[in-house]
Amino acid sequence: MLRLLDKDFWVGLSMLLAASIYWIEADKIRISPLDGPVNAAGLPKSLAYALGGLALILVFRSAASAALQYRSGVQALAPDVPAGERMKPHLRAAGMLAIGIGYLLTVSWLGYIATIIALLLAVSVYNGARLNLRAIAFAVCGGVFFHIFFVEFLGIPLPAGAILEPLLG
Repeated sequence: MLRLLDKDFWVGLSMLLAASIYWIEADKIRISPLDGPVNAAGLPKSLAYALGGLALILVFRSAASAALQYRSGVQALAPDVPAGERMKPHLRAAGMLAIGIGYLLTVSWLGYIATIIALLLAVSVYNGARLNLRAIAFAVCGGVFFHIFFVEFLGIPLPAGAILEPLLG
């Protein structure tokens, strides 16, 4: 059962702890008597549940894999992978993080709808989509959908942006 001590198991346990702490902190958000069915703590608690569920899946998957290997007596050997190949997933994750940071840095300046369109376009192109009319249409439709969903349907005010706000009124 030495496989139980692999990184997936420990990452899963630490993420389960993080989800628990996040939920406890989200539970401290004051609820206004004027809040409707969607309140200020709803999204953070939902994120905590999602993180906790994914963490449990990771822990159970690691434990099941360890049990199967223990029963079969097979010891998995890591293949010799060049360092450059091992770094590719990390570099891709860093690229996605850079896109997210770019979004956060520009959302108050450009506004939500423009930055969400740019975010959707950047992520799709970064993940292999061609930059063509179809990708642009996807980003625009997604941006409009998220704007309607959050601003109109849920009533969450999102930044219009320092540049676009004077134009939009």
